[in-house]
Amino acid sequence: MKKLILIFLISLSYSELISPDNGTTLNHIHILFEWDQIPEALNYTLQISEDINFSSILVEHIDQSTAHIDKQNLDWDNSYYWRVRGNLNNVSLDWSSAFTFSTSQSLSSSSISFINDSQYQDGVTLFGAFFNYFSAAIDKNGKEIWNSSDNNFVYYSSNNFGNIFGCNLLSGAENNLPGMEINFQNNIIWEEPNDEFLHHDIIKLPNGNYLGIVEASTLGPIPIGTWTPSFQSLGFQANGTAIEFPWVGDKLVEWDKDTKEVVWSWSVFDHFNMNDYDQIGGTWIEAYLSLHYDWTHVNAVVFDEINNALYISSRHLSRITKIAYPSGEIIWNLGHQMPSGEVNLGTDIGFSFQHSIQILSNGNLLTFDNGNLSPEFRGTDEPISRAIEIEIEDGVANLIWAYDLPPDLFGFASGNAQKLDNGNVLITTVGGGGRSIEVNQESEIVWEGLYNLSLPDGAVYRAHRVPGLFPAAFSTLIHNYVSNTTDTGVYLPIGFSDITFSITNEGEYLLPLTIEIIDEENWFGEQSIELTLEKESTETVSLFGEVNSLQSANPIHITITPKYHSDKAKTTLIYGYTYPLNNDNEKNIISNEFYLEEPYPNPFNSNIFIKYSIDKEQLVSLQVFNLKGQLIQTLVRKNLTKGEYTNIWDATDHPSGAYIIKLSSPTMVKSHKILYLK
Repeated sequence: MKKLILIFLISLSYSELISPDNGTTLNHIHILFEWDQIPEALNYTLQISEDINFSSILVEHIDQSTAHIDKQNLDWDNSYYWRVRGNLNNVSLDWSSAFTFSTSQSLSSSSISFINDSQYQDGVTLFGAFFNYFSAAIDKNGKEIWNSSDNNFVYYSSNNFGNIFGCNLLSGAENNLPGMEINFQNNIIWEEPNDEFLHHDIIKLPNGNYLGIVEASTLGPIPIGTWTPSFQSLGFQANGTAIEFPWVGDKLVEWDKDTKEVVWSWSVFDHFNMNDYDQIGGTWIEAYLSLHYDWTHVNAVVFDEINNALYISSRHLSRITKIAYPSGEIIWNLGHQMPSGEVNLGTDIGFSFQHSIQILSNGNLLTFDNGNLSPEFRGTDEPISRAIEIEIEDGVANLIWAYDLPPDLFGFASGNAQKLDNGNVLITTVGGGGRSIEVNQESEIVWEGLYNLSLPDGAVYRAHRVPGLFPAAFSTLIHNYVSNTTDTGVYLPIGFSDITFSITNEGEYLLPLTIEIIDEENWFGEQSIELTLEKESTETVSLFGEVNSLQSANPIHITITPKYHSDKAKTTLIYGYTYPLNNDNEKNIISNEFYLEEPYPNPFNSNIFIKYSIDKEQLVSLQVFNLKGQLIQTLVRKNLTKGEYTNIWDATDHPSGAYIIKLSSPTMVKSHKILYLK
């Protein structure tokens, strides 16, 4: 599958449907609908039907936005039609042409059980199924809402910004499980080079590069133990000293995000002592059968931005290691004490063969203790899996919370634990056919999801609760966007002027954005601003420039790029005119009755007086912006009759600096720069 980069070029001279694309087949049933802005539209009506004539309406949604996410009304293995129209006051415009799309087949057979609905952490549960080679997401009721289709993708993890990481089974390839990042549309965003065997985990670093766990190997001795006679029968010396047997370990590899060249690596063979090895977990018996020793079996890696460090979980050493980045120095080893004496933290906690690591906001670690050696390490009657939270303070590790799974949910491999936003913990195990349970802070089960996967033992690798399927969904509305019989665009008065637009985060994640503007006449120069939107929030942005007289339209391109999802960048094309776009098509200079006087005093130290006049009854906005184009305060936004007005802005609660006072109507804009000095 090729990497797909989508850049929407939106010409605002007409209305068009954007997504879902006409004739497409979707691998999800939570669906984002997007369409173009229509000039002067106050809101939009979206209709969805199962027939092309819309004789029966399945969904009718009215909103001011040019996007809508439907999470309730659509299903698998079906076809749908959708259309949109704009509404102007009491007038409805014509419907757009209808688009059609289909949904594919669901892949899972999950079921759930609610114990305490009120304490459930909102979101969807995303899981990967090894040996079944697919991934899926279910809602709180167990209904599948997304799957990886026929791509053989196994989910590993996701981050706070909705990036999805995992591997893909490539039959016949040298590295048949390459690590990759995909999006919920199943487009490959990045794929690990097919030259090393990546397994268990891949993450994205703050610098944008990717880091994964790959195999490393060297020859080593066969240590003395109950297993040694078996190796001697094969012809090995097996005397604990002879360097004769393949040891398979792990290394961390960082690839440049663009070139895919290796820019940093770290190997267990350079930092761990080969005198440390599993003596009681049966891994040397497995080595006898496979003729190589799976020594460390690193199965998880996370990056700690606060401490600039990596944490890895070495399953077969029952050890968690903190590594300084990029020096590679081991800061500490946590877990089972072995002959080298290099583990000196948490030796009494007793976790074994653990999977997954989560760094909590308080600095503690959460992991899934598979507990393969819990009878030996903890004195249990049989192997018990558990989720544990570990506090490390002043060089001492303490177990501060644990949740023991019942014996029938023992997970001999895989699994993970995730601390949720509400304080609950989602615990995933291969036990019992593969399942996740959500427990509250009192260790009471509030929700349980059963994945009903095939052997071995359910084969669920990991599962996480994520906010939703749309980490980079946003819409843009250009202010004062109008049209007449010949022109469509915005009026920008000659001199100091601006173009203003609203951006709405339509999705469920925190959304950092970069905004850039380019125009043919260079009115706005080179401007780039960064903005972060909370989920379902709207921000108004103004970009200021020096407008020169122009007899025709100036094409202006505004590109908005999500920081962590550049494939979702959108470029909006808007035409700027230096004459008003009156509906009568007269291209005369606007009457001086619509006027913003120079605010006074300027500079000012607390309050500034703003006088302006309105030429006719109309919707008027009086707003304050900073020089980054971010809206600071709306002083007026309402219908005003013809006349003169005065407002006072009290800037006491704002920092010193330059600001922009902007007066606007649907067809006219006036601005002045002011300076606040405390």
